[in-house]
Amino acid sequence: METTRRSFVQGVAAAAVASGLEARQAGAEQAGYQQDPGEIWIDALGGVRFGEEGFSEIAKSGITMLDTTLGPAGNPTFSYEAAVRDLAQWHGVFNQYRDRLVHVRRAEDIVQAKREGKFAVMLGFQNATHLNRDLRNVDFFYNLGIRQIQLTYNELNALGAGSTERSDAGLSDFGADVVHRMNDLGMLVDLSHCGVKTTLDAIDVSRKPVIFSHTNCRALNDNMRCKTDEQIRKLAAKGGVMGITTVNFFVSNKPRSTLDDYIAHIEHVVRLVGIDHVGIGSDSSIPGWRVSFPTEKVFWDFHNQFKFKPGADVRWPPFIEELDVPEKFHVIRKRLLERGFSPSDCAKILGGNFLRIYRQILT
Repeated sequence: METTRRSFVQGVAAAAVASGLEARQAGAEQAGYQQDPGEIWIDALGGVRFGEEGFSEIAKSGITMLDTTLGPAGNPTFSYEAAVRDLAQWHGVFNQYRDRLVHVRRAEDIVQAKREGKFAVMLGFQNATHLNRDLRNVDFFYNLGIRQIQLTYNELNALGAGSTERSDAGLSDFGADVVHRMNDLGMLVDLSHCGVKTTLDAIDVSRKPVIFSHTNCRALNDNMRCKTDEQIRKLAAKGGVMGITTVNFFVSNKPRSTLDDYIAHIEHVVRLVGIDHVGIGSDSSIPGWRVSFPTEKVFWDFHNQFKFKPGADVRWPPFIEELDVPEKFHVIRKRLLERGFSPSDCAKILGGNFLRIYRQILT
């Protein structure tokens, strides 16, 4: 029988899907962890690398999707031109690994990735300076595949104030216009780094739920980057979800935070607003911080450019030992079960809650 080009391509595609599913299952089993095959795990802010080593890390992680940041997140002058260059590079990556990656534009793309054994990546920004104070650029970047924008980084910009800015007047008129346009298009409004007043304003202004993709609870650690109970309650009242970071100095003020210190933040949000409003936003790459910053010198050479204020308490090491591994979601799930959370609770925390809000926003 003659093999047509179409049947050959279909066969290759089917084999790729099967190999992807097998790699995920084998990776988890090899690590000694269990994951319900139907669960979708989401990292609301993280990093990833590709190549065979990178895809091996993805398989071990159990993660279906992560949102990743374009450009240097903390650069207060991140430009329109730099954003376009980064987007072009990412589109090249999606094309290179089209048999393994899915570019998330709609929530159902995440479900498709899970079904096909692929890895889903959502593209976003951790600052809005690249908009150049031009509302039309929200549409421009949406059309190029951006689905999540953090309104500010740590400092003041044209939309509002960041969490380490000395004063916070709240959301600007331009900031309100950006939020409304993002609502209209179907983009995630992220307030992780925003100042207190700017955060509360943006929640009020938004016509749809918003997110804190990666932050922690100020009730447990009085750090400028952490969110107050008032902010968390208001987020939940709007239907939003808060991702908890694995960053050592956001989790506690101890020299070395522990896994239990981390779990305490999840438990605090659950006690405060319920199980439906907390997720994971690790703020680290899938393999962990030490891949990017193998030494303290490398860490400071990179972070000193951002001029963090003392209240942010940035220090070495940035990682929590137990969570600086590709299997961090498995580690978190195991400890949550030990702390009395049910498997269905864990499924919500590890991805179900963020998937719910993505389905509301990314239509």
